[in-house]
Amino acid sequence: MDTQLQRLCELQIENEMIVRKAAFLELEDLAKMGALFYTAKGWTANADTIKASKEILKRKTGIFSNFRGSLQYAIQVKMSLEADPETWLDDVLSIYHKLVEGRKLPGEILAMTAITIYEQGRGKDIDRVIADTKEAYAAIKKAHKFLTDESDMSFIALMVMSGKDVYKTVEEVETLYLALKDRFRMPSDTAQSAALVLSMSGKPANEKAEAFVKLYETLRAEKHGTSKGKPMSIYAAFADVDTPLAELASEIGEADDWLKTQKGYGVFSNSDIRHVMAATLVLQRHEAEKPSPKGKEAASVVSQVLAEDIILTVILLIVISINAQNAAL
Repeated sequence: MDTQLQRLCELQIENEMIVRKAAFLELEDLAKMGALFYTAKGWTANADTIKASKEILKRKTGIFSNFRGSLQYAIQVKMSLEADPETWLDDVLSIYHKLVEGRKLPGEILAMTAITIYEQGRGKDIDRVIADTKEAYAAIKKAHKFLTDESDMSFIALMVMSGKDVYKTVEEVETLYLALKDRFRMPSDTAQSAALVLSMSGKPANEKAEAFVKLYETLRAEKHGTSKGKPMSIYAAFADVDTPLAELASEIGEADDWLKTQKGYGVFSNSDIRHVMAATLVLQRHEAEKPSPKGKEAASVVSQVLAEDIILTVILLIVISINAQNAAL
């Protein structure tokens, strides 16, 4: 494992300890994914700003706010990454209220979408982005009524902001979905999540679908692949990383093997969380090598942004699982 990737892996373990203590978290999986927000940027977690962000969130939102529910932990960690957490929260809340306007039962999942639009929509017509996101979501929901839900909205918002024609991209999502589902025999939820992520790449549909499947199958053969479902879409975020698949798979495997030797990541830990983490760290390692030209569109930074959205999605899935277990008791 090269020194840059080794440092990122070590930073993740360091950040997990900081985040766990700062947020008073006992649940390991949430601490791991929250720490990954910092590690994915190459930063050391800041306990003081995490605690301060929690207090700002409590002061600015009511106890029944959807920002104080299942995603509160993720939101306060995201806030702590900002130079001005309070302004960040105000702006995200403003977008959130527009997203849920007219809805009888606004879902807390849309908080994820509001964060995505705020962070990637700077300099854009936010009202237009929101309208296009809702329209694209309705079109995909119409095609897949029972498969599409609000957890897809963040990916759809990114798709809208990627600079590609929205209607053509929605058509490409369907093409990719059918290819992954019918040709590669993937479960429907995995195929849809991966199709949304892959649609943001400018490469030909067949090329990126085949590359996504090949990367996953190579990792699975070496026992490094995630389970089916939304977390598997992390591999689709590599669509625009111009590195041979064999090299990417080797690096992800090395990171996964290293993490496996650390406390809390071994045989009795959640291997899906570890696999997502390993892939995210390798993605960050390659993103750090890319040039950063001025005025770049969201499409040019889509891999890193997608990684953060997938972290949010995994946190959401963890919380949903916990809530389901508690309800069954």
